[in-house]
Amino acid sequence: MALFYWNTHLETGNVQIDGQHKRLFELTNDIADAVSGQGSLPEVQALLAELIDYANTHFCDEEKLMCRSSLGESKRHQHICAHRAFYNRVQEIAAKADLEQAEAVNEILNFLVNWLVGHILKLDHRMVHALPERADENAPSLSVQEILIAALNESERRFRQLAEQAPTMLWFAGASGAREFVNREWSEFMGLSEADMKAADWSLFLPPDDRERYRAFLDERLRKHDAGTIEYRIRAKGGHLKWVLEKVMPRLDEDRFVGLIGADTDITAMKETTTTLEQLVAQRTKELERLVNSDPLTGLLNRRAFDERLDLEIQRAQRYDRPLSLLFIDIDHFKEVNDRYGHVVGDEVLRAVATVLKNGLRATDAACRYGGEEFAVILVETDRLEALSIAERIRIAAENKRIDQLDKSTTISVGVSALSPDDMAVDLIQRADDSMYVAKKNGRNRSHMQ
Repeated sequence: MALFYWNTHLETGNVQIDGQHKRLFELTNDIADAVSGQGSLPEVQALLAELIDYANTHFCDEEKLMCRSSLGESKRHQHICAHRAFYNRVQEIAAKADLEQAEAVNEILNFLVNWLVGHILKLDHRMVHALPERADENAPSLSVQEILIAALNESERRFRQLAEQAPTMLWFAGASGAREFVNREWSEFMGLSEADMKAADWSLFLPPDDRERYRAFLDERLRKHDAGTIEYRIRAKGGHLKWVLEKVMPRLDEDRFVGLIGADTDITAMKETTTTLEQLVAQRTKELERLVNSDPLTGLLNRRAFDERLDLEIQRAQRYDRPLSLLFIDIDHFKEVNDRYGHVVGDEVLRAVATVLKNGLRATDAACRYGGEEFAVILVETDRLEALSIAERIRIAAENKRIDQLDKSTTISVGVSALSPDDMAVDLIQRADDSMYVAKKNGRNRSHMQ
């Protein structure tokens, strides 16, 4: 199932560019499927080759189009810098040869979904809309504003005629900032008459979070007599909260400032698309972090994630002189289980012990499948006596855990170690491991601390 769906809100209107964007969406979905286990995990180098091939074609085509567009030099430079940053980031990822394959693919996926949100929905749309053949179709508000400024200087009647027919929401205000006119498009959008629109305090249609920001924006335009752009939410017809992109320009009578003109576009659909993508990015990132950090069979932390957590907890405990303990656990006679009942039953035993750990530990503790039939548990804020008590509680719970496929209970041997001031992770692990072997030597199904 695809993670990201192409829709019309993502289209720039340029067939060539939109086709290349769709290719990137498809590649991103393939990577997402692979990382989530729905497809085969691709080779990292193959993915990088795909990205380089995409970039060579897509960036070359875009930069040719930019030369024909009306974008200013600074915006062209910003867009080209974004392209170069894409290359550099891919190279950085490629240089991390020590990463496990799943981690590398995960990093590429996170990079791509952020690129989809930040580049395609913003820079690419702006570039295509600045092309000569798109100007009339996609940027009517700008050309309408230019006509209206001239019309204002010609006559009030001419302005109103043009404004009422304009395919965008328009308003103008006097030098004080008070609204003197709103066109039909605005009235229909708000579900109010022109008289009601003029009589009301315009900013009261905005939610409190946006109201002060909008008032400050208009005050700045009135003070500086310059143009500006703002996005804000407004309570429109039916009480629905809509997103509006507003471009405000000064009204000038020769060189004298006489007020403001506002041209507004309903961008709710685009905002919803962007928000949905950003939510999917956050959700997917969280899911991928879980996949990369978890043991797939038991759902506990894997060895790599556990080692990182242990280092952090040791640093914290030693810095603040707090207790920290470690449990090292081995399932008794596990090889016999596999040999007699098969690996399917062996997997059930591993999952059963993992469930015992999940149910018997605090949220602040951390359990991992350390390897094979071995587990390790970090016990934060726990001294040696408390740790031994917890070890016994877990051991008894494992002994009482019924596994239908076995004709006897599964038992565990637990080794316990407590952090000393000069310990490193390897010291804490070694003592817990040694203690676990003593427990096994003394008859299994017991806990031990040296």
